[in-house]
Amino acid sequence: MKNYINEEICSHCKLCIQVCPCNCIEANAQDETIFIAERESICLKCGQCMAICPSKAVQIDGVSYSEDLFDLPEYNVNEKEFLKFLSARRSVRNFKDKPVPDELIQKILESVWYAPFGSHPEKVQITVINNRKKIEESLPYISKFMDGVVSMIENPIASFFAKRIAGEETFNTVKNHLYPISKLGNYKLEYGDRISRGAPALIIFHAEKGAEAHTNNSLIYSTYAMLTAHSLGLGTTMIEIISAAINKVKEVRNIFQIPKENEAVMSVIIGYPKYKYKRAVKRAMQEIDWIKRL
Repeated sequence: MKNYINEEICSHCKLCIQVCPCNCIEANAQDETIFIAERESICLKCGQCMAICPSKAVQIDGVSYSEDLFDLPEYNVNEKEFLKFLSARRSVRNFKDKPVPDELIQKILESVWYAPFGSHPEKVQITVINNRKKIEESLPYISKFMDGVVSMIENPIASFFAKRIAGEETFNTVKNHLYPISKLGNYKLEYGDRISRGAPALIIFHAEKGAEAHTNNSLIYSTYAMLTAHSLGLGTTMIEIISAAINKVKEVRNIFQIPKENEAVMSVIIGYPKYKYKRAVKRAMQEIDWIKRL
């Protein structure tokens, strides 16, 4: 089935023309709303036109009103409640020895459905490890990997090539953040689990290395997952070293069953917070420039 607009029920409001991000829809000489044939190949299948159509006249190939869309609820959280919710979320690194029910993790995953994505087709894959023993199995390999990070930074030649391969941003993050922490033995298991922090569950966002927009999408999805977990009374933290270890250590990749052609972008540890925070921390904002209207 190709994209089309059912003229029998179309209200001719032309809202679909206005909201299409790729300008795939127009009104023809007979004032019929139609898809532009030569532009259909760039349709994102984002569903914007279907979501705004009052009569459900727009039909997108592979997208269904009954399966892929739903009526929006009337409720909308107000600004004060929303900011209060955001301010109460903390990065949690101390968890209770209590499993997370699969039902709650499923709710977290469902929240990702509502997240925006960068391009079609969306190719981010999600792996859920709701198994503390499986997470613990990976820790010795990740700890050893972090020892290797110290050796790499302290070796001028290895450091030079790592910067060229990883890029300046990633390299500086490793050198200025992970290296000094790891050098002091923070990730050695003799001091306890400072990698997964005892979390009972882990979500990994990954995709084929060349997949469109998968890095940004994974970070957006991780954020949605963390906020949803917070609403369910769970705690989370993004842990990049787990993702990095998956990409560099085959044993870790195999333990978490990540396809060899994929790269892990972000890992989120999940569990019930062991402690309750009494206050939030204000973050220093960088300089903000305003370009105002005259």
